[in-house]
Amino acid sequence: MQRRTEYFKRGDIVIYLLLAFLFFQLALNILQFPEVKAEKAEIYVDGRLEYVYPLQEEQKLFFVDTPIGGVNVEIKDKKIRVTTSNSPLKLCVKQGWIDGVGESIIGVPDRLLIQIVGEISEDDEDYVDGVVR
Repeated sequence: MQRRTEYFKRGDIVIYLLLAFLFFQLALNILQFPEVKAEKAEIYVDGRLEYVYPLQEEQKLFFVDTPIGGVNVEIKDKKIRVTTSNSPLKLCVKQGWIDGVGESIIGVPDRLLIQIVGEISEDDEDYVDGVVR
């Protein structure tokens, strides 16, 4: 008579069910976040808000003056990017297009920050992002 091997013990099954329940709850909480639309891009130079541009479908090119010369910025299809920069490594150019709320382009030598901001839709007025006590 051969002995049957058990792959899972009762405690293992309880732990797996508990983990599955926790992941399910986490997924439900993530899906309940309201959709935030990207509406405008804020451009900070040297820590000060210099420009606010609405994100739009048609193409718009403009120049932003920075301490080391400046950058060229392009807005198109509700996205924004830096096309040229005077910084040595051009990391802000290599970051490419951004289009989501909270995304940012940072140019350290230029002292440049481009950040996309948006607002929660009006039907979610009672949404609370967080409470700190």
